[in-house]
Amino acid sequence: MEKGVEIAFQLSNGTEDRELVSAMANIVGNEFSSEMEIDWRIFHVTLGENKYFRVLYAGPRLGKLHPVNKKRIKERFDELSHKSYEEVMNQYKAIKKKGNFISQPIQEKKEEYNLWQDKLWDYI
Repeated sequence: MEKGVEIAFQLSNGTEDRELVSAMANIVGNEFSSEMEIDWRIFHVTLGENKYFRVLYAGPRLGKLHPVNKKRIKERFDELSHKSYEEVMNQYKAIKKKGNFISQPIQEKKEEYNLWQDKLWDYI
């Protein structure tokens, strides 16, 4: 997935509510899939002791020549993140009932710190 939008985040309440993350990522993906021909993946990333989620949206209309499309995806995801759990889940269930809904699973990914990519090493 070369061209696209990457959204990385931790849930503010400290939980790892996979259902909410899946709902938000899949709502956005389905809303823009036909218009922008996008595909998306959802990752639960473990980096040392930390855990966070990463959602990647990719497609031919998300490259450097399409900054407006990138902005629209980020804004829609941000809009959902400010809604309550119940609002997001109700919207998710309503969209799923309409049919023709693509649901991507959350994939586990483990990353390791790479100190050679740390900017500190550029100065040494």
